[in-house]
Amino acid sequence: TSLDKQYKAVVSTQSTGTCVGGGGLLAGIVHGMRHHWSHVPVIAMETYGAESFNKAVNAGELVKLDKITSHAKTLGALQVCQEALDLSKERKIISKLTDDKTAVECCRLFLRDHQFLVEPACGATLSAIYSGKISEYLGESSPGTSPIIVIVCGGATVDIETLDSLSELLDVDTSLDKQYPIERMVL
Repeated sequence: TSLDKQYKAVVSTQSTGTCVGGGGLLAGIVHGMRHHWSHVPVIAMETYGAESFNKAVNAGELVKLDKITSHAKTLGALQVCQEALDLSKERKIISKLTDDKTAVECCRLFLRDHQFLVEPACGATLSAIYSGKISEYLGESSPGTSPIIVIVCGGATVDIETLDSLSELLDVDTSLDKQYPIERMVL
């Protein structure tokens, strides 16, 4: 129903981006898009060390991680659900990875830009936008003009102290003077 509301507000979208943990959110998004946007690709972001979906997509079967080594703990599913893997075989789901440092950096940038605190799992999703790699992920030579819907979720396990600690641990530049090009984002 949330995607139906977005459809009414944004009749055309270039892609949808989300983070992947166990695959339930991803599967729900894909099912929700069937009504209006079955042709729209989904960019599924994970961090290295929590990449159960990416490994499953590349293997063509479920893969169980030995352990979660990422600081994006809410992406901490040792194995993605079968439904998410099955959906990746039916439609265009682009699985991409980022590192913890970039995810945390993007959390800080999103906090600066939108005054909204999110956890590193969401920072993984935001990295597709803030890094400027969205066009590359979509296989385009230049950015399109249609908006990109980014599922911004996950803030229950983070506070500014946690974000600062992770930033220090991962050597993230906290001055926020590093700028990434922000492309088309619908919140």
